[in-house]
Amino acid sequence: MLNIIPIPAFSDNYIWMLQRDNLKQVVLVDPGDEGKVIAFLQQHALQPVAILITHQHYDHTGGVARLVKQYPEIKLFCQNTAVSEKPLSIDLPVADFITHPVVDGDTVDINELDIHFKVMTIPGHTLDHVAYFGEGVLFCGDTIFGCGCGRLFSGTAEQMTASMERLSVLPATTRVYTAHEYTLDNIGFARWVEPDNADLIQRDQEDMAKQEKGIPTVPSLLGTELKTNPFMRYKIPQVKQAAEQYMGHSLHTDAEVFAAIRLWKDKEYD
Repeated sequence: MLNIIPIPAFSDNYIWMLQRDNLKQVVLVDPGDEGKVIAFLQQHALQPVAILITHQHYDHTGGVARLVKQYPEIKLFCQNTAVSEKPLSIDLPVADFITHPVVDGDTVDINELDIHFKVMTIPGHTLDHVAYFGEGVLFCGDTIFGCGCGRLFSGTAEQMTASMERLSVLPATTRVYTAHEYTLDNIGFARWVEPDNADLIQRDQEDMAKQEKGIPTVPSLLGTELKTNPFMRYKIPQVKQAAEQYMGHSLHTDAEVFAAIRLWKDKEYD
């Protein structure tokens, strides 16, 4: 059985740790804070064998240098292209630590845990963004959030909608592991866009109950995102109508609708 454990970091990040059954070998996804990770590994006598990086923003890569120094045999999977818009909180660029550069369509094989992931390039939040899909799970970094998505930094609305299209055709039962606990805030905006969406109202109640108990709201199911996440619902007439009402004019493409919703949230809600 594959166990996926959240290691909270900073104010709202999740560093995901993968463990097969009770093996001591583990895999880390986007370790931005080395202190939290190393403390957890040492407390539980675990040995990291690989790191998966979705994109090179500092809060996803800041722990890489020390982890590589502490565990010199560790493998690092990352797309070696664009760089972060913010300075990395390490002495050297992440590219200097990559042992396994990945491109779209690659398969990541981590034999110690019998894990195999497909690499999917999903630019939009950043140009270098990738996702890892397999085992019925998706690690998508900052592309999809619970009921939201990442801001557009180096990417474009056209790229982001194309990336959302790629992800939306994965099985609805796929568990979506995002990198931040933003769900309740995102639901608040989603209810501006679709105030009468019954699935969204139900999700609000369920995720509020989780947070009141200190339970993460992620992972979510991809099917849930497709029913409630406005940034994946730009084709839905009600969402398009809401975006047009905000912009004050007609919108003709999926990218225009997406961009309008993103602008609306950036300017009026966040």
